[in-house]
Amino acid sequence: MRLWDAATGALQQTLKDHSGAVWSVAFSPDSTQVVSGSSDETVRLWDAATGALQQTLEGHSGAVTSVAFSPDGKHIPILHVSGEWLVEGTAKYLWLPTNYRPTCEAVWGRIVVLGHSSGRVSFLRIQQGLHLSI
Repeated sequence: MRLWDAATGALQQTLKDHSGAVWSVAFSPDSTQVVSGSSDETVRLWDAATGALQQTLEGHSGAVTSVAFSPDGKHIPILHVSGEWLVEGTAKYLWLPTNYRPTCEAVWGRIVVLGHSSGRVSFLRIQQGLHLSI
């Protein structure tokens, strides 16, 4: 991941802590932090101003292809798609049939949006305590 100066466009810093491809990045609502998800099965939290690594979250069962902050900026959702599963943390939560496996995903709080190669978009609202309502 690289940090650029917004005023000059000059490269400020290259962050090289992931050992695999970075699939998703997101700013916190207050823009002070950046979160990144990688094929190295980790999520990393960075200081947006300095690029300093603040935390590494390990234990995912596959590539982390979508990351986000909660609306209040205090939590990083740990819902993501890994292979054929919707995963919460490291626990397999919901098996996705072939025609529901996404080409991309987005997470906002407990809402997961899946984009599909068919052109379809699926919205899943995950209730607290591992209950699903569609």
